[in-house]
Amino acid sequence: MKRYKTIALAVATAVAAGCKDNPVANPIDAPTVDALSGALTPTSLRQLVVGALAQDRATWNGVASAIEAGIFARDVYRIDASEPRYVTETLGGNPDPGSFAGSGAFAGYYTALRAENNLLKALASASTSQFTAAQIAATRGFVRTMKAYEYWRIIEMHDTVGAPLQSDVPTEVTDVRCREAVFSYIVALLDSANTDFSTAGAATVLPVKLPTGFSAFGRDYNKVSNLILYNRAWRGKVNFYRGLNRKSPQASLFPSVITDLTTELGAGPGAVPASQFGFGVWYNFVAGGTENAPNTIADSKIGLNPLVGDSVQTGDTRGSKIVSRATLAGNGISTSITYTGALATPANQNAPMPMLRDEEVVLLRAQAYIETGDLANAQSDINSVRTHYGLLPVVLTSKSQAIDAVLYEKRYSLLFEGPQRLVDLREYGRLNNTYLRKELPNDPFNAALPIPRAELDARGITVNPACTP
Repeated sequence: MKRYKTIALAVATAVAAGCKDNPVANPIDAPTVDALSGALTPTSLRQLVVGALAQDRATWNGVASAIEAGIFARDVYRIDASEPRYVTETLGGNPDPGSFAGSGAFAGYYTALRAENNLLKALASASTSQFTAAQIAATRGFVRTMKAYEYWRIIEMHDTVGAPLQSDVPTEVTDVRCREAVFSYIVALLDSANTDFSTAGAATVLPVKLPTGFSAFGRDYNKVSNLILYNRAWRGKVNFYRGLNRKSPQASLFPSVITDLTTELGAGPGAVPASQFGFGVWYNFVAGGTENAPNTIADSKIGLNPLVGDSVQTGDTRGSKIVSRATLAGNGISTSITYTGALATPANQNAPMPMLRDEEVVLLRAQAYIETGDLANAQSDINSVRTHYGLLPVVLTSKSQAIDAVLYEKRYSLLFEGPQRLVDLREYGRLNNTYLRKELPNDPFNAALPIPRAELDARGITVNPACTP
């Protein structure tokens, strides 16, 4: 994009440069431009991969994805006398595309995308004396999967406003594409990546060691066999929302969604054990280390919307995530409860954040079953989650009731794990005063962030949205 003219990989890892504590040797996640010089080696590949992931981790841990998504979804308050925009540009007015509150979940992902584009270029000319053909294909599949993930994260927070597709030319300004075009591109990336994984072979291991969150939670995603599962899970998730699309639904996608999500889970409806719910890819945060601490959710200014506490069903052990706090008030709202992970403790500052885990995939599959009219299988998946947390099984008798049931489970299972609830409320047509109360008199029920002001200016655009198909 035009704003970012610095050489891509140097920018992509600038976020990690603060970890540098040796004036001579660069840390592994802060490679210099020299990493692009000459033939790709295992060492330079690791620098470039970890650098790109460091940028993605920093953006996923940013205000927009970690906090504002929950505010838009009516689960979270952040009340700070010195920074009212967490309220005035979310619940009390529209986000300003020129402010920090209105311009998030954008620049960092495009920096990561440029890094990933450069990785793909480097892999295209990688020497077979340094890597096997299978290793090159496996790495290419991983990078393409990550590119798809970046675009999904951008669309999560920008919805019908759309997003540009990053050109291979760093200074080229590309049009803002409408959401459906970006969805199609994401799925094409995932399918290309899956072809790469097939070429590599399931037994292949990446020639670069990924950060610990890719191997410490039930599966080792350094292995192509598990990257295939991760890739199909993302394809299933993206295609579910393509199918549910409130603007132009595509019901024909739901059977393939169920197939993809089941590939990830490895078990049918109701048969995924609770011990597997945490399996997936997570980002770790290590204070003073190279994994971009602290977790931004650990914030004394964060509280929960009182409705989150009021809506917990009796006996639901997930209610333990909600604790009392000193009253937090300002800008017309107040709360006396918070999320346990928001307490500003060292443990919470170092707490990992999931990118995608199996409990979410189970509930996504339940949503897909609901859309196909298969309430029996939806019920089995919902109850496999529900009973794990001490609740009695639910009996589904209608589509509307089934949607209510799955949204309840997702709200409390995935609290503070990303924009999932925001996306669901939007696509089910529930982000409005028919289903939700106004938090403030001028509450606009914001559904998305705008394209940042500098990006609009670079394209001669004055309003959001202004996308092209």
